[in-house]
Amino acid sequence: MRSDIRLAVTMSLAAAAIGVADPFAAIAAPITPGNLLIYRVGDGVSGTLSALGTAVFLDEYTTAGSLVQTIPVPTTGTTQQMVAVGNASTEGIISRSRDGAKLVFMGYRNTTGVTPGGSTVPRVIGTLDVAGTLDTSIAVTDMTSAVPRSATTVDGSRYWLATSTGVRYVPTPIASSTSVLIDSRNSRQVNLADNVLYATNGSTGTAAKVQSYGTLPTVSTTPTPLVTTLTTDAMNGFALLDLDAGIPGVDTMYTLSTVSSQLLKYSSNGTSWLTSGSIASSGIDLAATNVGGAVTLYLTTGSNLRVLTDTSGYNATITGSFTTLATAATNTAFRGVGLFAVPEPSMYAMVVAAAACGGARMLRRRGRGR
Repeated sequence: MRSDIRLAVTMSLAAAAIGVADPFAAIAAPITPGNLLIYRVGDGVSGTLSALGTAVFLDEYTTAGSLVQTIPVPTTGTTQQMVAVGNASTEGIISRSRDGAKLVFMGYRNTTGVTPGGSTVPRVIGTLDVAGTLDTSIAVTDMTSAVPRSATTVDGSRYWLATSTGVRYVPTPIASSTSVLIDSRNSRQVNLADNVLYATNGSTGTAAKVQSYGTLPTVSTTPTPLVTTLTTDAMNGFALLDLDAGIPGVDTMYTLSTVSSQLLKYSSNGTSWLTSGSIASSGIDLAATNVGGAVTLYLTTGSNLRVLTDTSGYNATITGSFTTLATAATNTAFRGVGLFAVPEPSMYAMVVAAAACGGARMLRRRGRGR
C-alpha cells in the first residue's frame, strides 16, 4: 500500500512538471511531500469567527512549523466557491485518498458573511493534490441540513462522506451529485485503509465511537464497532497505521476525544481493539507518519498546530509530550491537518525526467511562436 501511495504522489508531481492539469481547478505551487496542509478558517481581518460563512485557506507548513505558502479557496463563482462555518470546530477535517494522491475536505457552496447551510445549499467536496491543484467543483445537493465534516476517496472516482446526519456514499461525483446513506449516526471523519471504510462519530445514541463498514460500502451498512467508550463521548480526527507485520492490515489507531480532551491510542490483536493509553490534549484533527515504529503525530487544536512522537511501538502505552509548531493568527482558526507521503528517492527520477520533457515542450512551443 505504501508503494502505491508513493507512486501516486510521484505521478502527480510529474503531471505538474509537464503541465497536465484540470482546466476547472486552481493551481498553486507544488506541495512538498512530507509537509503539512492545514485547513484554516478566517482571513484575520474580517472580524471574529462566527456561525456565518467564512473564507477557507489551505496553509502549507514544514514539519518544523514554518509557513511555506497559503492557498486560498475561492469564495466567489458558482462552480468553485466554498466556505465553512467560522466557529464550527467539527468541520474542515482532512482525509487522504486511498491512493495517496489527494487530500480531501468539505465545505458549503456559499459565500462569506451569510449563514452557509440550509436545505438548498450544496455541500462541497474539495481536493488538493501534491502538484498544488485545488478542485472544489464537486458538490452534493441532497444533504439538506447535514453539516459536512470530512470526505475520502480511493482515487477520485467516487467518495464517502462523514456528516452530522450520517455516513454517505457519492457514486458519481459531479457539480450536482446525489448520495446514498450508509449509516445515519452523527459522524466526524471517514478514512480508508486497505479499501475498508472507517469512521468516528459523536452520536449520543451509541457507545461505539469508532466503527468500520467493510470494503467500500455502497448501500446501507451495519457497522462493526471497534472502539467503545461512553455514549456522551465524541471522537473527531483519527489515524490508522500498520506497525506490526504479524497482524494483517492496520493495527494501531490514534483518535481524538473532543469530550474528555484526550489523544487516545488503541492496538488491534487481529480480533479486538484494546486501549494503549492516552495523553491529555484537546484536538480537532491529526495526521501521522511512521518511521521504524516511531509514530509522529501532528495535531490541530483550533488555536495551534502541535507535534508529538510516540516511540512506544505496537501494543504499548503511548509516550511523548506535545510541542507547539505554529499558532493561528487572531480571528483565524486551524481545523484539519493532512500530508502527502514522501516518495522513494528513486521515484523522484521520474519527476526530473518529466520536468525536462515539459521544459523541452515549452521551448519548442516558444520557438514555433516566433
